[in-house]
Formats: sequence, C-alpha cells, structure tokens
Amino acid sequence: MDDNRTVANAMIYQDGLIRFIGDETEARRWLSRMGCPVREIDGEGCCVLPGFIDTHLHPIMLSIFEINADLGEVSSIEEVVRILSGKAASIEPGEWLLGLQLDEQRFSETGLPDRHVLDRICAGNPLVIFCRDGHSLTANSAALREAGIADAPQEIEGGTIEVDADNIPTGVCREAAVGIVMKRFKPPGEAQLMTATREAICKLAAHGITSIGAILQTDEEGPGGASGRRESLMMAALAPDLPLSIYNIFIGSNPSGISRIEADGRTEPFADIKHRAFKIFSDGTLGSCTACMHQGFFDHPEKTGYLTLGLDELYRRMRDAHLLGFQVCIHAIGDKAVTTCIDLYEKLLEAHPREDHRHRIEHASVVSPGDIPRLAKLGLVLSCQPLFIRSEAQWLPQRLGPQRLPMTYPFRSFFESGVVIAGASDAPIESTSVLAAIECCVTRDGFTPEQALTVDQAISMYTRNAAFIQFEEAEKGTLEPGKRADFVMLDENPHRVVPHDIGKISLVRTVRGGEVTFER
Repeated sequence: MDDNRTVANAMIYQDGLIRFIGDETEARRWLSRMGCPVREIDGEGCCVLPGFIDTHLHPIMLSIFEINADLGEVSSIEEVVRILSGKAASIEPGEWLLGLQLDEQRFSETGLPDRHVLDRICAGNPLVIFCRDGHSLTANSAALREAGIADAPQEIEGGTIEVDADNIPTGVCREAAVGIVMKRFKPPGEAQLMTATREAICKLAAHGITSIGAILQTDEEGPGGASGRRESLMMAALAPDLPLSIYNIFIGSNPSGISRIEADGRTEPFADIKHRAFKIFSDGTLGSCTACMHQGFFDHPEKTGYLTLGLDELYRRMRDAHLLGFQVCIHAIGDKAVTTCIDLYEKLLEAHPREDHRHRIEHASVVSPGDIPRLAKLGLVLSCQPLFIRSEAQWLPQRLGPQRLPMTYPFRSFFESGVVIAGASDAPIESTSVLAAIECCVTRDGFTPEQALTVDQAISMYTRNAAFIQFEEAEKGTLEPGKRADFVMLDENPHRVVPHDIGKISLVRTVRGGEVTFER
C-alpha cells in the first residue's frame, strides 16, 4: 500500500519495526549481510496487508454492549418485551437496565415502544432503550422520574422530548434530551466496566485492527451522560495492556478542560501519541430525522432536523480547540450541517491560519455537490462509516428522495476530488469487521453503485488514509522499511476474489509492533 503499490513476497521485521520489504532472494541476502538470527514464517500464499486502523469508535460504549441487552435484530414490540423481561428478572433494586441498537426504522408504523410498554417490562428500575444511531432513546417512567421529566415537557436547546396528546412525555428523547436522561444513569461498577472494556477491545484484533481512534468523554457531554466523564481516565489505565495503538478523540463542552486532563499526568500511556483531537457534535442522524438538512426529509417534509449547538457556541469550541493545537473533529451528517461546518472552518482558518491542520468531519453522510471542492480546498479530511450503507439502504431512498441519494455516502466523489477519506465503524453502532466494510465500499450493496470504490481505494481507507488523518503516516498505514510492523495476514487476496466475497475472507493472523495479537 505504498505510493507505488508495490507487491512483494518477503518482509523482515525486528524490534517492532519493518527492516526490509521485497523479493525473497534479496531478503535472504540482506539477512546474510546483517548476520541476524532469524525465525522464518512461511505465509503459505496468504495476503499480507498493513494493520487496519478504525478511526472512530467508542471503546467504553463497547463494554456497555458486553453487559446489556442487544436489540439489533428486533422488529416488534413483542420481541422487545420478551428479551428485556428476561434481563429485568435478574437485576438488583436500583440497577439500570439498558436495551441497545434498536432500529427505529423497523418500528416506523407503530413508533418506538413508549414508557407504558417499558413500565410493563420493568416498573421499579430505570429502563432505557437506545436507538442504534445513539442519538435517540426511549425510557420508562422510573428513568424519566430520575431525570425529572416524567410529568411535564421541557424545552431543550438542541434536543426534543416527545409528548403525547395530553402533553405528557412519552419517554422518547432525542439529541440533547438524551443527555438529560443519561445524566442520572448509574453505570456498572468500575471493576466490571474495565473488565468488559478490556474484553471488548481485545476482540478488535480478530478483525485485523491494530490502531483505533478512540472517542472518549471528559465531562457530562456525550452519549454516556454523566457517567461518561470517567472514560478518558479509564482508557489511560487500560491502555498499557491493550493489543492496539490508541489515538484520542476527546468529547467535552470545553476544549481547555482537555488540556487540564493532560496536565494531570494520568494520560501517561498516551505520551507517544503526537496529536490529539477534540470532537464536537453539530447535528443528529438520518434515522431520527434530526440530521440538519437544507430541505425537508422526503418522507417527513415538515422536518429539516437541526443543529445541536448554536452557531456561536459551535464556532467557539472550534476556535478554542484549534488555538490549543487540537485537531478538530465535527460530527456532521446532514447536508446543511456539512455546509455549516465548512463555512465555519473557512472562517476559522482565515482568522487563525495553521498549516497541516487536518481538521475533520465525522460521517459526512449527505453532502451537497458544491461542498466537495470546498472540503478539498480547505484541506479537511473525513472519517466515514461504510457499514452505515448496509444498515440504512432499505429506508434511505424513502427518507432522502431521489435527488439527494447520489450524494449520500459519496465515497467515489471524495476520492476523485482529492479529499482524504478514512474508514471507521463508529462501534458499537456498526460491526468492527473491516473486511465487511471494505466489501461494502466496493459493492455498495447495490446502493448508488456509481459511488463504488476500487478494492485498492477501499483498503486505503483503513490503512494509509487512516494513518494520515491521525498524523501517523510516518509510522504506520503502509508496509515500508522503518515503519511499525503492524500487519494482517488473510487467507485470500481481496483483489482476487469476487467483490461480494471480500467479507468472507478469513483472518489468519494480526501483528502489532511485531507481536501477534490474534491467530486463528
């Protein structure tokens, strides 16, 4: 995956670094000249690629999925009741129960299960079900009482508390209102949470992942609510024992607060990371109709979504993070949100120029055609989630309409315009299977196939491009002498199988810094 796309059949690595790449005969001559002792590994025809980099996932939230109920395949309220009733029978008084990954689109006719349905499952303990996009939830009466919103609606800036015909909250909360509920969430004990997090992260090596961009809360702002403020410190404690490299992307209401965390000294395990990033939310999601759009949704023309922060506050956070030297990463899914973020980046870089800033937009799901050249001109980079296509393809045409579909997840247009686009899972929202994501980039599962990528482009999203947007291209992302010995061995070459079979390729071995982290 170097600039010349070299294909070699021998690699030598030592002390965690690649020393030689090339022909086997030349490799043996190199070893003879160096006089090095050697352990030889016969790849037996496997394909070796750089280690995969997932540039955007939520490691602590992965652990919550290890502990609670997965509703990802549920399509009826009866199934919700059955699964959660089984979990509710074993919880202690006062303990919270979470249901996760509920696909709201499966409930489009009946709507999300409301507080009354959830009260029948669990009346005494707080029960919350998160939608799969992480930007909406539905809560029972106990959880609403804990949050102080059980009896009367509240106006929430950047969020919505839905009400029934009698103006009583139904339990459904969206965007900023999610934080109102989760502020009261009582998480598992720290020992249980750290064990579950360690187990969840170690599983990433089975997908060939050697590096991650870790989204970590530092205060009450973010999907974890008040309990999320521990995330950055928990990862600092876990990092030395994890089988991958970590690039921090901090969430918080105040960028200067991140500098205080760094000065605290408890982030010592991250000392080798040269650049850190600061994440800001600008809008919601397509699934909940809260993504900020230029025009109304095709199936809900009265809704255009909204910005979750006012323009002044959004710019303040961008400016403060930029002036502190952070890479700015803004969640923007709707086309108007993307336009707004580009406008603000333009303003920021004109007022405070900085070379090689590599500021990011996370997701960039729907983009106006005229905005893509602006992304390239400003040097903005993207972290995108190919498996969103697989999860959303059935309902996106009805949600967006025919005019916007060609510029929905427009990966080829990004590549052709010179915009650097990297891949990610947003786990636990999507699977961490990189090979499944690469397949989806190439096949698009039939969704807007004109935006399909070549296999080489798709692989680059999880290797060289991913390293670039994390300022790590000098260390990883390609297999070249002097770079880290981060690589994966596959039993088939993705370039040589039928595109729809890429996701079926088996991982043989994952190596990070010369150490095996997974072997089948």
